[in-house]
Amino acid sequence: MKSCDYTLLRYAHVTVFDNEEMFLGTISWVNSLDFQLKRAVRKGYILGRQIKTHNIFGQTGKVLNLSYRFGFVIAVFLSFTIITHAASPEVTKVRIGVHPGKTRLVLETTRVFPYRVFLLGNPYRVVIDLPNILWRAPLPQMKKAAGLVSNYRFGLFRPGNSRVVIDVTGPVKVARHAILGGGKVGATRFFIDLEPVTEVGFETARARVHSRQWKTPQPTAPARRKPKAKARGDSRHVIMIDPGHGGVDPGAIGRRGTFESHVTLSVAKHLKKALEKSGKYIVNLTRNRDIYIPLRDRFDKAEAVKAELFISLHADTIKNPKVRGASVYTLSERASDKEAGALATKENRSDIIAGVDLTQQSDTVASVLISLRQRHTMDESAHFARFMVENLGKSIRLLRNTHRFAGFAVLKSPDVPSVLVELGYLSNKHDEKMLKSKKFHVNVSRAIRRAVDAYFERKERLRKS
Repeated sequence: MKSCDYTLLRYAHVTVFDNEEMFLGTISWVNSLDFQLKRAVRKGYILGRQIKTHNIFGQTGKVLNLSYRFGFVIAVFLSFTIITHAASPEVTKVRIGVHPGKTRLVLETTRVFPYRVFLLGNPYRVVIDLPNILWRAPLPQMKKAAGLVSNYRFGLFRPGNSRVVIDVTGPVKVARHAILGGGKVGATRFFIDLEPVTEVGFETARARVHSRQWKTPQPTAPARRKPKAKARGDSRHVIMIDPGHGGVDPGAIGRRGTFESHVTLSVAKHLKKALEKSGKYIVNLTRNRDIYIPLRDRFDKAEAVKAELFISLHADTIKNPKVRGASVYTLSERASDKEAGALATKENRSDIIAGVDLTQQSDTVASVLISLRQRHTMDESAHFARFMVENLGKSIRLLRNTHRFAGFAVLKSPDVPSVLVELGYLSNKHDEKMLKSKKFHVNVSRAIRRAVDAYFERKERLRKS
């Protein structure tokens, strides 16, 4: 076969290989990843008469046709990002086995990886830190405990660091842990055995950290841009939008598996675009991808850029599936009603859900005692909430008594007027469908933008008077 140029089209980027050996070497490398690229490849194009066919994808049966007649080959990929991720291990299945005296949790993975395991109390949890891992296994909504495991979740804890958090029914110890390579890609298993212990035994077990070749991952992604603050002479107002939950804390999960963290991030991005389009605002997000952000860090980000408004976006679930509609919350020492108090308690558990040890932290986040310094901020928050209710009501369905208040930790900033918006209920099938639609995301963003406009117009009128 003659030597010629070979071309691999990766998304909209073309790489030219000097010879057949280099091209086939790259194909061999892709094949070695065994990353089910069937999801990434739409189709292979035959150029001219097919002379030879390579099955790059093994047992997936997806054939990429390579033609040599014209001296080049084109492979069309849906996303080069997927190939970049291919180097990461992949969790394909999770199993929980209940045995006499112990409960075993197994992660079936594509290859071996380093890890760290430790215990947390109040409430009892087992935390497994992992490198950046792709999670392909479905996350459960466990109705009842399986042995010692009452629930578990997975997500990105920080750049380069994925995390599994296991809720357990009581004090436990890690009796055994290992990762077993099966000698071929896709046949690797990580397991952890948990055994019940007394509270005293738990404190002893808690002091030990179990690990295998674990090193705190160093982020490989480029540094994120710092939040934008207002430059001297800039008349625009600074807004901080907070997409609730994220990463290892998915928030509420809908009847059809919709994650609250995904809904809030999408709405936040639409809202940012709507506000910036007006030319009147500098807009920042507390997170711009699916990653966990501690509660305190969220309002700290707002204070760091001297934000003039903080808008936290959420979507709730409730036992009654008939309840639907949006609501707006502001900070208070006392809840306006039982439901508002219960919601605040649930939202304030975000750090616990993410597997964070709060025992060494100050009680700034947990406490909702209001300082004198915050009273003016709370008044401004109430004014903004009024504009929110008025404008949201023109575009979407609202709950009765729409403006409510309770001790939401994320609204604790003493200087930044803050509201929390519950966009709807993922436990209601109509709301869940609506919360997933782009049309809703656009409409609610426009309504919030009108509320922001009205709030600053009021402030300007007061300033002039």
